[in-house]
Amino acid sequence: MTIKLLSKDTAEKIAAGEVIENPASVIKELVENALDAGAGKIEVSIEAGGREMITVADDGEGIKQDEVSLAFQRFATSKLAAIDDLDQLVSLGFRGEALPSIAAVSKLKMITRPKNAIGAAKIVLEGGEVKDFGETGAPYGTTVVVKELFFNTPGRKKFLRAAAVEASRVSTLITAMALANPDRSFSLQSGGRSLLKTSGDGKLLHVIGALYGHDTAAAMHELKDGSAEEEGIMVEGCVSAPIHNRSSRKWITIIVNGRIVNNPQIASALIRAYGDQLPHNRFPLAVLKLKVRPDLIDVNVHPAKTEIRFLDPEAAKRAVYRSVKLSIQNLTVSPPWPVSSNKSLFTKSADSYRQYGFNLPYKGLGRNTDLASEFIVNESLTQQYDPPGQEGAPSLATNDENREKAGLETETAYYALIGQYLNSFIIVQRGEDLLLIDQHAAHERLIYNRLQDSLNRNLKADEAQLTIPYTLDIPVLWREQLPRVLPYLRSCGIDLEPIDLDSYVIRAVPLIFNEPLKDFEIIDLLERLINEDYNNANHHDALLKTIACHRSVKAKQPLTHEEMIMLLDEWFETEAAGYCPHGRPTMISFDRHQLERSFLRRGS
Repeated sequence: MTIKLLSKDTAEKIAAGEVIENPASVIKELVENALDAGAGKIEVSIEAGGREMITVADDGEGIKQDEVSLAFQRFATSKLAAIDDLDQLVSLGFRGEALPSIAAVSKLKMITRPKNAIGAAKIVLEGGEVKDFGETGAPYGTTVVVKELFFNTPGRKKFLRAAAVEASRVSTLITAMALANPDRSFSLQSGGRSLLKTSGDGKLLHVIGALYGHDTAAAMHELKDGSAEEEGIMVEGCVSAPIHNRSSRKWITIIVNGRIVNNPQIASALIRAYGDQLPHNRFPLAVLKLKVRPDLIDVNVHPAKTEIRFLDPEAAKRAVYRSVKLSIQNLTVSPPWPVSSNKSLFTKSADSYRQYGFNLPYKGLGRNTDLASEFIVNESLTQQYDPPGQEGAPSLATNDENREKAGLETETAYYALIGQYLNSFIIVQRGEDLLLIDQHAAHERLIYNRLQDSLNRNLKADEAQLTIPYTLDIPVLWREQLPRVLPYLRSCGIDLEPIDLDSYVIRAVPLIFNEPLKDFEIIDLLERLINEDYNNANHHDALLKTIACHRSVKAKQPLTHEEMIMLLDEWFETEAAGYCPHGRPTMISFDRHQLERSFLRRGS
């Protein structure tokens, strides 16, 4: 195979692919240039999620007219002159690749005017080639308009997502940049609608309130620790109280020397500082701002500049851990999960079970006792039951037809509850079989089937109107995506209506929910939906599975004896009870002969 040089046009398009992946990456480079230029006000506007047009305007120092053409040549930069300058780098940009990479795959126009210049310079490029250059009138600063991104690289354009998804990426980016720069004013418009706006007054809590809502800002606490400064590292920012948590790490923003980065080590140190104050698989909201001596980090790791290396990563982790620990250790923390009974999750009352002749000896037993929280014993197991159908046998089982629907054997017509193991699995004796039932998976199947039945009957899930509707503050980065999922929510019985740009009101929930959804439950549910693509034929089914998973009892959640009986009785009657909606088994069983062989008893 012959070796040959790539053409200039091909090489530039390939190089652009390392820096420019989507509209959000275009905006990132342009906004970083504006920040390096000292802009105090940055305005971003997009059309069709940035696929059709992107505009970034700032009031920074601008570019001199005789340097404008040079700015669009690769490796032309004002940030450094030699490789040694990287050790003292304080700017966000330094490669000299952003503007030529953007111009190579779009139709670009720049108008820029320094504060001491009489007029502004204008340059127009198409596919990297200059089409027009001259003078024009404009205010101080720089405005860049990017149209038809990837117009000359259709292979890359087809990988762009829907406009709402791309707009969401842009919202996420500007949210992070506003958090990193509270002293700069940011605004974002999409299709003429304002998505976010910050004041630029320098107060991080004000930015958090504008982006995430005032309730979130009220739950944040400033980091107060300068002990790591002697190691060349200072940690600032805000973290949430443990009770104010989320279901993913996406709410953790890490900023190093003004640069937004992805660093799992720093995120892990943050979470570790919370210790056991966070519920399982829950994460805090945090804005961590690390100020590090430039010679202690390497920012020249990836063209997108979202990854960095610490010269001493352990020192950085120690600094974060210590700062967060000190900030939250004296907070008064309320339990993040309800400790009251979840009887409302089950539709049947305890009285309906007494008709089967089964005693509920532990009704009202407190959960704070070791017996209730670790292992609940059913004293009725000490009795000798007669075979099904004989007098005195507790008829707690379903009939054969329902058992066949559930995929369960029909030989044994009763069961007896033994207790709960690790607050996650229910232990049951059914005839001579020992069953281990995953309480979360079993309850998930119940809720899913109820929603599915309701939807099949009415083409819309039965809903219960709330006596007092309540409002919910929505993070600004969801504004573009949320309208897409509202019809699906309504079809499943959740009536969520906008009342203004940032707030929604919840008027109804599915009828099977005998209590309202909590704020954090709605936020978690919306986050799951927004991060999934429900624009397909199975969107109802996917949404029902998400709701069922979220509203079911959790692993490591103590259940009372009465609650377990309610769950089991309905689960045994449920179609396809052997598997949760996602296909995981809900139960494993051991027969008597298996156990006896394991203990080398008869039949071994």
